[in-house]
Amino acid sequence: MIPPRKTKKALFWLGLSLPMLALVAMTWLVHQSGGRFNSSFNWVMHTYKVMDLFQQTQTHMVDAEANQRGFLLTGRKEYLEPYQNAMQAVNNDLVELHSFCRNDPTQEANIKMLEKFVETELVFDPDKVTPASQDGASAAVQQLTERSKKKIESVRRMLFQVREDEQQALLLHQQRAEADVVSGQIMSLVLIVAVAVALVLVLLIMMRLERLQQFVTICAWTGQVKFQGEWLRLDEYLQRQFGISVSHSLSQDAAAKMKREIEELNRRPGNPNPPAP
Repeated sequence: MIPPRKTKKALFWLGLSLPMLALVAMTWLVHQSGGRFNSSFNWVMHTYKVMDLFQQTQTHMVDAEANQRGFLLTGRKEYLEPYQNAMQAVNNDLVELHSFCRNDPTQEANIKMLEKFVETELVFDPDKVTPASQDGASAAVQQLTERSKKKIESVRRMLFQVREDEQQALLLHQQRAEADVVSGQIMSLVLIVAVAVALVLVLLIMMRLERLQQFVTICAWTGQVKFQGEWLRLDEYLQRQFGISVSHSLSQDAAAKMKREIEELNRRPGNPNPPAP
């Protein structure tokens, strides 16, 4: 059954609008996908930068502790300059970590723990410290060595937890990125189907227009239409070709002509039914 005119019109506009809507949607999807890709890439780079900074901070803290311990054991001032350089590097690392992690409460808390550790364990005044070698007690040396080991172990534990937190955040972000990719693929599939449907509708419309543009052969005498080798009345042709139902009536000109012919016929001599006066 051929659809009615309103349905054809709706299909026509639907066939024209769907490709445009699909094009706009695909443009938006490409933009969103590009934004998500850039965000994921920046997040990954940010995560590895933070992890490198924490690793760098650990190295500088170990250097500072080693030179601090060397001075506390021997009293030799050549340990002070490397110690001060290492402490300056640690402070710079902590400032940079604050700038990188200002939107991450978990890492901010870890950085504050590191700052507290640096303040209580690594900062000292050389002028107020008596080196263990001057005490002449091996117990003091051993105690200082044990304390240094505990410091290093404490730093390693803190920074291990920091890296675990950062890797967990990276894992969660990767899972969200994968979910976004899946949703993007589903949307792309839906858009492809919509475009395919639109192309089918456009194809049907073009085929219909092609049929409408075909030449029609009409008999100059009878007015019949030639269709697939048959001569049909116009109403039959419209029904077969386009599914249009035709009703019959008389135009005003035809009705007036028929009335004149009837009146003329009734006026003729010998008419058994002459017109009424």
